[in-house]
Amino acid sequence: MSVVRRFFPEVRLKQLLASNNGIRADEALVRAGRNLDEIREACLLGVDAKIERLVELSAVGGEEASDQCYEAANEIFAEAGVFGLSELSAVAHSLCSLLSVTERAKVPAAAIKVHADAMRALRSPSVAQHQKVRQAVLSELQTLAQRFTNAA
Repeated sequence: MSVVRRFFPEVRLKQLLASNNGIRADEALVRAGRNLDEIREACLLGVDAKIERLVELSAVGGEEASDQCYEAANEIFAEAGVFGLSELSAVAHSLCSLLSVTERAKVPAAAIKVHADAMRALRSPSVAQHQKVRQAVLSELQTLAQRFTNAA
């Protein structure tokens, strides 16, 4: 007759969950918020630089420039979302949608420039302080983007 042996390896996750060395979820969120506050200005300066890059790329045109515009808009979309700039994120998403729905090389440079100008406006203090103005900028841009999409 054979003997059945059972082996129960130590699982590190089980040990971590059983210990009192971790932090609670609400404390982790507070820490994450503080960490984001520390890097907010540097990241928003990066967003501003990407917006200016979009303006430059809109003047160049072509498929390669459109690909770079898509990448920059995608990064702006993510970074603005992290910092609660929902309208700016929505404008960047609109540009990404426009560049992905149509053939990128056929997107008019004016469409990219209008999106970049809308992003510039949303980053300006005079517009950023007024929710109704931000919503108006977003609404008009969505109307314009719809026209570009329908024309393509």
